[in-house]
Amino acid sequence: MGIIISRSLDIHYNLATEEYLLRHYDLKEDILFIWYGSKAFVYGRNQNPFIEINSQYLLNDSIPKIRRVSGGGTIYQDNGTINFSYITHDYKNKINNYLFFLQPVIDLLKSKGLNAHFQPKSHLFVNDKKISGNAQAFINNRLLHHGTLLYDTDLNIIHQALIDHSQEAKGHQVLSNKQPVENLKNMLSTDMTNFVKEMIEKISKDRNISLNEIVLDKNKINEIKKEKYLSWDWNFGKTPKFSIETFLKDRLVNIHVENGIIKDIDLKDKDQWIGIKYYSQAFFKLINLYK
Repeated sequence: MGIIISRSLDIHYNLATEEYLLRHYDLKEDILFIWYGSKAFVYGRNQNPFIEINSQYLLNDSIPKIRRVSGGGTIYQDNGTINFSYITHDYKNKINNYLFFLQPVIDLLKSKGLNAHFQPKSHLFVNDKKISGNAQAFINNRLLHHGTLLYDTDLNIIHQALIDHSQEAKGHQVLSNKQPVENLKNMLSTDMTNFVKEMIEKISKDRNISLNEIVLDKNKINEIKKEKYLSWDWNFGKTPKFSIETFLKDRLVNIHVENGIIKDIDLKDKDQWIGIKYYSQAFFKLINLYK
């Protein structure tokens, strides 16, 4: 297994690197990819960002919203979040076996006196607080397992934008499993840099990783970044169709959305259209944010 540690905080580039390794790299050995990112919301491939993220943050274009290739729920991350990704073609008995990939991290945290434990399907907890979410994707006969560790992440944004936010919609989107969260910084005496070093050493020892040279095609990675992870079509257009019911002047209104675009607004009274126009202004802005 080889190890890559990204020097970039560009989350679009790092997600594109994952996909490059998953789809295009001549994978002769397993790879561990450690990376960080600036502020961003990242959601599962079958999720609906319009209902997952509080509109206060969804309309804030200073924080990117990005769809990933794996399943799972919506997360917020920043440069206080540790990202770790495994790419392997030895996927037998490992698909949906989250504990296999997380056991070295659990053992490391336990060695530091923390009550770290796995909670199915894909979470790590210390006591009753979530510190890590994980997801997988199986593409091109390769398995991607990736996860986050909350080390010094802005928990206020997580609560305001995700945990405390609630929006109901009809559709086939996958909903996030909301849990109370905590930062490892509040539990450990070591800083994030040293903790990551210890984590890499632990995983390397347990998984027999050698520090082999890995040459990346940065032009290909930037192409994937531009054509996919920076595109409105991928990040918002892939949203499963849904409808939202809301009340306007005590009358029920149905807004129907397909591919991230409002397709129809059901009105019981045509005279309501003027009100709907202004009511929906923010929603139109929201779904056309990156188009």
